[in-house]
Amino acid sequence: MALKTPHSKEPNQDTHKPERQRFSGISLTTLLGALPYFAFVAAFLIVPIIANLITAFKDATGQPSTETMVEAIGPTYRDAFILTINLSLLTTIVGGFFGLIIAWALTSRRAGPSWLANLVNSFSGLAAQSGGVQLAYAFTALFGAQGLLTGFIQKFFPSFSEIFSITDFTGVALVYLYFQIPLMTVLMLPSMSALKQEWFDAASSLGATNTQYLRDVALPVLWPPIVGSLLLLFANAFAAYATAYALSGGSLNLIPIIIGFLISGNVLLNPGLAAALVTWMMIIIVVAMGLRLLLTRRSDKWLSN
Repeated sequence: MALKTPHSKEPNQDTHKPERQRFSGISLTTLLGALPYFAFVAAFLIVPIIANLITAFKDATGQPSTETMVEAIGPTYRDAFILTINLSLLTTIVGGFFGLIIAWALTSRRAGPSWLANLVNSFSGLAAQSGGVQLAYAFTALFGAQGLLTGFIQKFFPSFSEIFSITDFTGVALVYLYFQIPLMTVLMLPSMSALKQEWFDAASSLGATNTQYLRDVALPVLWPPIVGSLLLLFANAFAAYATAYALSGGSLNLIPIIIGFLISGNVLLNPGLAAALVTWMMIIIVVAMGLRLLLTRRSDKWLSN
């Protein structure tokens, strides 16, 4: 017969019971603590999305139908979708290009004075979150018909106001770049910083130039986060409303502005059509964000090791 020592355990004793109890306690505490967050998400995100989808798939009589969804992408609003996509693509490409250069410069070993890098980094984080009426007012005061910079430029180029207007497509695109470029910088800084110095040293020891290192090592690792960040910039510009409306006053035929008119307008009041347009916008944004998630996961296995 085996002797029992003070540290021996019964054969049938459940050695994992304390762990299960501790795990259950943590899960319950976490769930209770997250309830306010879940309630907030449900009230301001999930419930409105469901209500919007229900409204979008109803006809004028309230019966289930796809008539409104088809009308939303019909000839009447097709030009608005094209213009919105063109504006989003333009600001995404230009903003992504300059944002990528700034992010690369901030993480380079020859980034310059630390105070300048910190200043650019701080400004990028601030400007990436800017937008709305205050940004539109700032650019109107600068580039408007009576703006400070407009008056200065017209002293040398009297026809400047005839070439450029802050309320047209080019002007709105310029304002969008104010937050698109910093947003690309902020998005790419973690990926740029994750590039290992050992990769550069190994490539240099094998005789690779900076261009070869960038082409054969850095870009193959960075292209998924680059494309993912560009998709986020596209979604950000595609859904922007307050800035474009405050600048153009509704004269620019963009989908977010049309949706605002259909919801609150006295003449164009049509909540069902507005819900259908919102649904198509959500589809485009969800596809862009889904592709970004897949690309980000692909690059994480390299950048996180």
